[in-house]
Amino acid sequence: MSPVGALLRDLETTMARGSSEERATILARLTDLFLSTATGMAEDQISVFDVVIGRLARAIELRARIELSERLSEVPNAPSGVVRQLALDEIAVARPVLVASPRLSDNDLVAISAAKGRDHMLAITERPELGEPVTDFLILRGGRVVTHAVAANPSARFSRHGMGVLVMRAAQDDALQATLGTRDDLPADLAEQLLAAAKNSARRRLEASLEPAMAGAVAGAIERSAETVSTEAEINGDLGKFGVALADIKGLNEAGKLDETVVAQYATSGAGEHAICGVAVLAGLSLPATEHIVFGPDREAVLLVARGMGWSWETAKALIGLRKGDGKSAPVLERARLSFRNLTPTTAQRVLGFLRMRDGTP
Repeated sequence: MSPVGALLRDLETTMARGSSEERATILARLTDLFLSTATGMAEDQISVFDVVIGRLARAIELRARIELSERLSEVPNAPSGVVRQLALDEIAVARPVLVASPRLSDNDLVAISAAKGRDHMLAITERPELGEPVTDFLILRGGRVVTHAVAANPSARFSRHGMGVLVMRAAQDDALQATLGTRDDLPADLAEQLLAAAKNSARRRLEASLEPAMAGAVAGAIERSAETVSTEAEINGDLGKFGVALADIKGLNEAGKLDETVVAQYATSGAGEHAICGVAVLAGLSLPATEHIVFGPDREAVLLVARGMGWSWETAKALIGLRKGDGKSAPVLERARLSFRNLTPTTAQRVLGFLRMRDGTP
């Protein structure tokens, strides 16, 4: 009698009168036989094992089913019916084949996700390859935890619609923003949307963390600074007037001679373009943004930057003095001094970090 025939005879006897231990022993023998001959086995031969192992797997204990799932999980031609049966079992059994079995098609994975639940979906997100039908379904039905897991799988492939949904959800989900930011398959237009969402989130976090006494003033300064920078970009993108000053400042910076004192000296002497370039280079901001921070209608912006850089009130005062009109009047300067004193360095540094991110500078 052939090995298969002998096992089938033993199986019939065991199924009729055998204990759980005996069934597990027969299953182990069948699996050993399959694995030893699986290479090059034809599908009609595999189907015999599919029927026999599948029948036995329904009558064995949890521990034995887990072992079977682990042994078959990475076999390229494992009995497909058995693999699907194991994948629909409780998660301890299903996990090995859900994570690794190449015998599960996209249709299988979608059907299993629909029939089971989050634990099965999470196991599926760990697969080395995930096609668009699967990721679309996981995003649609999986909830936040599953969405984060599938977005974190670098080999997962997303449809245009699926990626768009992820970016839309990221607008209110900082962790998802960070995850999507690591992907290299994000279309350019969706990457822009993601960046805008990240900037809005950073602003919300900043405003929520501000001291109550400063929240209104800081938020207003950021808003007005953003508006004037946008206007500058639209109306006057010509920064040629800064050419000579920027070259001078870069030369000082490369020589290690650019610091707060130099900026204050330029501002005090009325060399506005040199002072603007100095602030931009030291604070890590663009020239349009810096120009409006210094010359814009809201003095809180320049106070925030100066405080965030750890500069003195005298430097901030010199920068304020570059403005025309009432920039040098005693009452205005006194109010600015009090505001500067009340700004905590931590708050100012958070605001400066936000301004850099919104400005698109490192």
